[in-house]
Amino acid sequence: MSTTFLIVCVVMVVAALALLLVPLLRNVPGEGKKKEPLPRSVPLAVVLMVGLPLAAAAFYGSASNYPWNNPGLLGTAPGGHAQDGGSMDEVVAQLEARLRANPGDLEGWRMLGRSYLVSNRFDQAVAAYEKASSLTGGKNAEIELDLAEALVLTEKPAAQAKARGIIDAALAADENNQKALWYSGVMAARAGDGGTAKERFTKLLETDPPPQIREILLAQLDKLGAPVPAATPPSGMGGMGAGMGGASGAAPAAAAATGRTIRIAVKLDPALASKLRPGATVFVSAREAGIPGPPIAAVRITSDELPATVVLSDANSMIEGRSLSSVDEVQVVARVAFGGTPMTASGDLVGQASHRKGAPADLSVVIDKVAP
Repeated sequence: MSTTFLIVCVVMVVAALALLLVPLLRNVPGEGKKKEPLPRSVPLAVVLMVGLPLAAAAFYGSASNYPWNNPGLLGTAPGGHAQDGGSMDEVVAQLEARLRANPGDLEGWRMLGRSYLVSNRFDQAVAAYEKASSLTGGKNAEIELDLAEALVLTEKPAAQAKARGIIDAALAADENNQKALWYSGVMAARAGDGGTAKERFTKLLETDPPPQIREILLAQLDKLGAPVPAATPPSGMGGMGAGMGGASGAAPAAAAATGRTIRIAVKLDPALASKLRPGATVFVSAREAGIPGPPIAAVRITSDELPATVVLSDANSMIEGRSLSSVDEVQVVARVAFGGTPMTASGDLVGQASHRKGAPADLSVVIDKVAP
């Protein structure tokens, strides 16, 4: 889009020059009996030919907010991912540079926080969201919940009290806030408060989550010894945040592939073989690169099946109206979840790779890292 804009600007400058230079350079008949042509204003024409484009460029350069020194920032969409397919590290570097130049950029800080969350850099996400919070005076409820999410995910005891205060305030304002209900239940379960965890997860079930999210909640309630509610027709559920995991509840692995399809060869790095446990849950998921929240598509297998080839396609969509075909680049994550939960936990084994639309369907993911 910027190239088209520049072409239009050049055309407009040329048109302006034509309007000014033609009268100055053409021969104009003189008046009176001799009718000698008037002299052409060549010096003035030369000044205008040079000066007008320079003046226009100088004016626009000072008046516009186009990042001329770093045009790559224009590839960063509001959701925080690079449209040109850059890696997450490149996205983060661009955002950090953007914020050094403009520290008052509220959306920039929020985008940086999301990018840190996706990269499991939770402490840095907290710092970014705290900056965004300070710019709003703590009055933006969504940013405050983003901050609470990052605080919860650090798992640092000192951060939990602040997170709980934000989440409790969000529930006081809206008792059906899905993100607040989820993290309130997670925190209660961590603290051994089974009663509150049951209440929060049951309340969240009443918001009619998709089948995959419902499956996760039912599993958590079963673990807590709570009665399992009857099935309800599914509907959409968005905004659960990055904490729904490096992978989340998964659609059935056997779903018939449709639309965009990725064949993922998942294997474990031999260096981590001693850490693998028999029968552990393995989530394989795909999310839009740079965008936290529930994955677009996911399947679940067990560690006993590794190495395995997993197929993700539009048939595995977890969010109504969202599918692999709807995005250009996805981040594919394979995670051995020893706790069997949607949230990435310390000690889980993780591997990831990127896949762009139109690329060969076959992708390799090596589980080669231990979650901090």
